[in-house]
Amino acid sequence: MKQKNVYFKKKPFVLPPFLTWLFLLFFFPNTTLKAQGLTNKCFKNTFGSLAIITKHNTETGDFIGNYGSTTGSAGIYTIIGKTPKYQKLNVSFPVTFTIGWGTIASKPDDNSQYWSSTMSGSYDPNSKHLNLLNVISAPGPFHAVSIFNPGNLPQSQTFESVLQTDCESITNGTPIITPGNKSPEDIDYENLLKGNWTIDSKNSYGLVKNINIIDLVPRGNTYPNLRYYEVAGNLTLSTGTEIPFKGIASPHLKEQVNSFAISIVGNVNSINDDSYNIALSGISTEGGSNNIKMFLTKSNGMKSDNIPEIDDNQISTEEIFIKTK
Repeated sequence: MKQKNVYFKKKPFVLPPFLTWLFLLFFFPNTTLKAQGLTNKCFKNTFGSLAIITKHNTETGDFIGNYGSTTGSAGIYTIIGKTPKYQKLNVSFPVTFTIGWGTIASKPDDNSQYWSSTMSGSYDPNSKHLNLLNVISAPGPFHAVSIFNPGNLPQSQTFESVLQTDCESITNGTPIITPGNKSPEDIDYENLLKGNWTIDSKNSYGLVKNINIIDLVPRGNTYPNLRYYEVAGNLTLSTGTEIPFKGIASPHLKEQVNSFAISIVGNVNSINDDSYNIALSGISTEGGSNNIKMFLTKSNGMKSDNIPEIDDNQISTEEIFIKTK
């Protein structure tokens, strides 16, 4: 009878409990952090205003949220913004968002409902602060906050990280998409915004050549009480590259289709960790509704451990875009 050979079998490897605990501790939180990005992060500036990012899609860099203010224009406002794709939170990176200043907490009742703005700058991984340049675009006066003429108004702001519970008061209130009942003025305004806006090369930093507004979604309960328009499309850069943008356009001033504000943001991704954000915020000019005077901001991540000032953004204060088709 042939004898059956018996070979030595190795016992299966079992990770000791202590190593299992370390694996779970270090691997899964990092994975979750990368997936969540800035979701549910709450920030507070020196004026006491709050900003919360309610959803950050790290695959696209897009995020949405709310902004709450109790000074000047008081209310809760919509945030639409951008970061680079798949962004890690342990390094500095550009953060840019737009705000529509028609409050979503109640019926808008002051001239700030016609504003839009961009906040553009960087995230500091050490202090967990946002260091931003706020550009408010006001197409008309608002005497209560000492704005007497139309303009693009820049101001440097720093936001510190605070507890998510500090932002509970500003997380509610998103207006529905307006179903219809547009006035002839509303139709004219929407037709005006959609399409191509081309840079006047005599008044240009040279970064963006063209803005193509493709989508325009009204947000509010009725057209007379619109909060803002959600806009999307493509920016054509001087290199010929096209990048998507998102942002906010204000309702036009009452009985003035040619008076409005618009703020948009996009991101240029790079595999070399030198991605940057582009923000454009502006108003229709005295030359008519076919011109928009915009404030351009180009933002990178921090290049040092110092807190950035306004000059760390590359800015152009007068980019004139003309409606071409």
